[in-house]
Amino acid sequence: MIDAYDQAKQIKTWEREEFMHTNCPGTSDQGSLINIIRDYDWASTGLGPMSSWPAPLKCAVDIAILSGAQIVLFCGDDFTAIYNDAYAPSIGTKHPRALGRPAKENWAELWDDLEPLLLKVRERGETVVAKDRPFYIERHGVPETVYFDISYSPVSDEQGQVLAVLCIVNETTERVGYEATLKRLAAIISSSEDAILGIDLDMTVTDWNAGAEKLYGFSAEEIVGRTVTILVPDDRIDEEARIVARIKAGERVDTHETVRRHSSGRLLDVSLTVSPIYDADGKIVGASKIARDITARKEAERVQDLLIGELNHRVKNVLATVAAIARQTFTGLQDIETERAAFDARLQSLAKAHDLLRRGRWEAAGLRTAVSEALSAYPPEHFDVSGPDIDVSPKAVLALALILHELATNAAKYGALGVSSGRVALSWEVSPSDAQLIISWKEIGGPQVVPPTRKGFGSRLIHALSAGQLGGKVHLDYDTCGVSCMIVAPLESGWSEHDHI
Repeated sequence: MIDAYDQAKQIKTWEREEFMHTNCPGTSDQGSLINIIRDYDWASTGLGPMSSWPAPLKCAVDIAILSGAQIVLFCGDDFTAIYNDAYAPSIGTKHPRALGRPAKENWAELWDDLEPLLLKVRERGETVVAKDRPFYIERHGVPETVYFDISYSPVSDEQGQVLAVLCIVNETTERVGYEATLKRLAAIISSSEDAILGIDLDMTVTDWNAGAEKLYGFSAEEIVGRTVTILVPDDRIDEEARIVARIKAGERVDTHETVRRHSSGRLLDVSLTVSPIYDADGKIVGASKIARDITARKEAERVQDLLIGELNHRVKNVLATVAAIARQTFTGLQDIETERAAFDARLQSLAKAHDLLRRGRWEAAGLRTAVSEALSAYPPEHFDVSGPDIDVSPKAVLALALILHELATNAAKYGALGVSSGRVALSWEVSPSDAQLIISWKEIGGPQVVPPTRKGFGSRLIHALSAGQLGGKVHLDYDTCGVSCMIVAPLESGWSEHDHI
């Protein structure tokens, strides 16, 4: 062993500039640690002049200084630092003042962590190895946590005394951060409610998150390794081929709406975004797909379109009714104020019917409530009302409101509602055989009725509404004992495109 060290001394003398220039022709830069170490005043340190260093220490420094690996030696009792060019960036602004100084001076912020490791090597002769070992350091004047793969081993003399701790390190801070980012992204993708999946350029499924399982019904075990076209309806297979062609060209397929297939076979409305996946060399190797279930939204849009169409139809119906009322009211008028009051009263009756339908969300209304609203302007004790509380369609509510308004207005002017003894019997029933609604209005106890010499607006409106809105028939009888009205119409719940006044 001594002969080997003596031979090393003969061929590698640190104090000889000729050695440095002969073996390291590219290290003449005055910033190189080879030059700095060669010219350093080692006599002022705890290690003493370089000529007094033990041969094993000189060999270790020689190996370290020429190595491309990140190496630092902590030498002697105070762990004097000697390191190479590869290691210098890892201590930032501590370089070059850390060279030749006790480690505690320049690694003070992590000394409580570092010293036990160094003592384990120096005092026990052990080797300390760790992967991605975290260290707290302030190498650029700000605190940070860095990570290193470390191998700390002893440099011993021939008596086995540890002269220095040889630390071969590899900073992995960037990789650790990258892997942590990947883990976070993986966790986000895994827990995302959106369906996220990956495919290769042959359209084979490579990745599948919980959101995809929830949306499409396939578990990862069932679909990874199978073609993604299993999710595509038969009439859209070409769509998937076009997407892959765009991905191969480096394009991103922006969010668009399409249709995909659930494992059960039912079709799903989805919002789909597709982006290229690149490998480490920048080559496109597949595509990532993010899909969101928009089935509920599309159904809501369809319902909304239906409701808007329905509303448009109903508004047109109401406007047609108002136009008919106006036309009939003001045709050939002689007393404009009286006719205007009659017109306003009819619109008020129509408005009450609308309020009733609005409270029922324009779906239907109870016939008893509709009758009560239509006759609310008159004392209830003058009416005998009977009949089942059935639901009737919106158009029937509007039509009956106007019909009852006309009948009640006429009875107040000329019939049973114009005298204290008069009454009106109003009843209805549904024929079980043909679902016909039969409504009966009968005035009792009023003045003797004189049949009109001409058909007035009220009777024309009643006939028009009965035939147009209700799709039925009406019979008006001006019996001398009291006016009676019988309406027979289908019991419907919807609006017809042909409803008219």
